Amino acid sequence: MNFAICAACEFMTGPCTLGNGNACVMAPYFPSTEPEKFDRVNKVFGVVNVYKILSRLEEPWQRQYAVNALCYEAEARIHDPIHGYLGPQMVYNNILNNLKREIDSAKNELSITMAKKNQLMGLPDVDARRNVDEIVGMRENDQGDVHRADGASTSSGPSSGPPNQNQP
Repeated sequence: MNFAICAACEFMTGPCTLGNGNACVMAPYFPSTEPEKFDRVNKVFGVVNVYKILSRLEEPWQRQYAVNALCYEAEARIHDPIHGYLGPQMVYNNILNNLKREIDSAKNELSITMAKKNQLMGLPDVDARRNVDEIVGMRENDQGDVHRADGASTSSGPSSGPPNQNQP
């Protein structure tokens, strides 16, 4: 049989010794036309570990999925050796948390402004925070179970009373 040599076999400089006479398990996923793909995975995981992972999987779709995951993790580890693929997630979580704090701060500022306006106009004292939530569309009827910036839910469960009563 004449099989195409893969990037792993080229790396090992010779015929494929990992396949034990059969078709190389890595050939379909690391073709010799894409040596940089194999180089990144080999640099992070090593050729023997990649072979072990792929040889334990039976279905081609499982192997393809594993190769995609290994390539993604290897790329992430090369760019960020400490956090790997979790690095971007941590960055986006920080951005999201900052935005949530800014929204909560704006809501608080708006409720204070509304309370001062009501006080100046001589209107009865009402729950300004509740009015702010209604203005920005945080009512349960509008959006279902909505979570506030502090992580609390605005959903009214069976025993929590009317909507938005459990908010600070």
